[in-house]
Amino acid sequence: MRMVSKRIKFIRQTAKMTQQEFGKRLGVSRDVISNLEYGRVAPKEPFIELLCSIFSVNKEWLLTGEGKPADANIEARKNIDEAVSILHSLSPELQIYALEQIRGLLKVQKGIKAPDEKTP
Repeated sequence: MRMVSKRIKFIRQTAKMTQQEFGKRLGVSRDVISNLEYGRVAPKEPFIELLCSIFSVNKEWLLTGEGKPADANIEARKNIDEAVSILHSLSPELQIYALEQIRGLLKVQKGIKAPDEKTP
């Protein structure tokens, strides 16, 4: 458990976050983060899943130290986080418009013509 604690602290420090900021992002208090980092408590499975998801961490590395710290999809995750942040900052009307555009892109990717695309 002690090594998991050190890896959690490593993730937080790599993200350049205080314990309070890190905890807020994960929905827990600064005290919880402190207890995890000092090995006073073991992280529960839902916390591990959330941590790995939010910070794009390789779960195997977190638990065992084997493999690489970063999930292979870290770049995709950064793009998704940026898109969500941008979407969140838009007015509700523009959010709907942006979602329609994203759905159109998905259809194009799947080989289906966008709704307003004319057949040649």
